[in-house]
Amino acid sequence: MSALAPSLTSEAYRGAADLPALLAFAARFMAERWPMESIWHPGDIVWQLKPDYDAAKPIRLWSEGGAPLAMSMFTAADEFWIDSRSEDVAAAVIAKAEGLAAKAGAQRLAVRAWESDAARAATLARLGYAWGEGGPIFRFDLSGDLPPVRLESGFTARDSVGLDPEARAKCHRDAWDHLEHLGIEGRSSFSTEVYRALAAAPLYDPALDIVIAAPDGELVANALAWADPVSGVGNFEPVGASGAYRGRGFGRAAVVEGLHRLKAAGMRWARVGTAHFNAPAIATYLSSGFEITDRGALWTKALAA
Repeated sequence: MSALAPSLTSEAYRGAADLPALLAFAARFMAERWPMESIWHPGDIVWQLKPDYDAAKPIRLWSEGGAPLAMSMFTAADEFWIDSRSEDVAAAVIAKAEGLAAKAGAQRLAVRAWESDAARAATLARLGYAWGEGGPIFRFDLSGDLPPVRLESGFTARDSVGLDPEARAKCHRDAWDHLEHLGIEGRSSFSTEVYRALAAAPLYDPALDIVIAAPDGELVANALAWADPVSGVGNFEPVGASGAYRGRGFGRAAVVEGLHRLKAAGMRWARVGTAHFNAPAIATYLSSGFEITDRGALWTKALAA
């Protein structure tokens, strides 16, 4: 345990035994803040920490007198995310992060926040950060009518219950291997082994892991939904369609099927986010009935050498 201030301590993530505490904090924090946004849905944490949940991760839970007050994570050497019940705590944790980032050789630090969070914006401005564009967050009110799942003849929407793990992993790779249309190069490392680890993790529910199957059985799109019974909010992460099948509404169909599953699971709201430059994803969510309710921001600050 390390001390940041006389009464504020942090506990680093050391392995799978620490995961329940992170998920419990994220669920409670989201429920407390709603309808304001929080950085993490519990499903985001499970997704971000995959596949080796028993390895140390750059994520910490901050407490005072045994009461959890904040959770923070370096998502890259120069990018930092934090949910905090107190702006004083947030400022102290961010200051600590600046020192760690500089020590690791980073020349700047970017802190994620929401445009609607005036208190966090004031904290970051006071600390010398400058606003930078992030991406939109979408919501869907599940209390009303849901759109129908529309698919081309012969294509079907199904869940991942009993699905071949190799085929499910390939479906993800096919969606994320080729992102040149977004100006992104690289290949997905989502292997069968990664999927098996994810499928064994807390919160993952194969009945909420939606895929679209072609007439020949090939899986052409997917949308992984996460249900949080504490807040009543469902989340999508990730969503994608295979390169050869993009632009035909299969991503939308997977998301809409996921909405129906989340509502049946008792969720009151669904949410999803994407990067500001991902026009196809934005169009998919809007056509599925989501509304943009907030936008992310990456506040940045140059670090002293």
